[in-house]
Amino acid sequence: MLDQGGRRFFGYGIILLYLLTIIPHELLHAMCFQGDVYLYHDLRHGMVFIVGPERMSKCRFIIKSLLPGFVLGVIPYISFLINPELRILGLLGALGIASSAGDYYNVYNALRQMPKGARAYMHKYNTFWYIPDSKRFD
Repeated sequence: MLDQGGRRFFGYGIILLYLLTIIPHELLHAMCFQGDVYLYHDLRHGMVFIVGPERMSKCRFIIKSLLPGFVLGVIPYISFLINPELRILGLLGALGIASSAGDYYNVYNALRQMPKGARAYMHKYNTFWYIPDSKRFD
């Protein structure tokens, strides 16, 4: 059992580990864009996110959204489940899965709202979708 000082140190360690994964999380999102990518941040509200001025298919949007949660969450957590001595990977995995909550919400909305053939477009805090009516908009 940890004493008060040990718990505080452990808590600060979790926060530090989370902060160290923010940039890799966003870089994994950025890998899914073909063109320019911009990093926006609102550190006062604890927000950091990637936006690219390109239209993407529903499938690519979903992959872009799920990639960091899988790479930084599911894979490390499964590694911990296979070898419980890798506790730091278990913690990293749990943090990676939890920190992707907003991404899961975007996937949920894409699956429920976007019809087949729709394109997603991101602008600052918002993601919009549309159905291209001709090739000139795609």
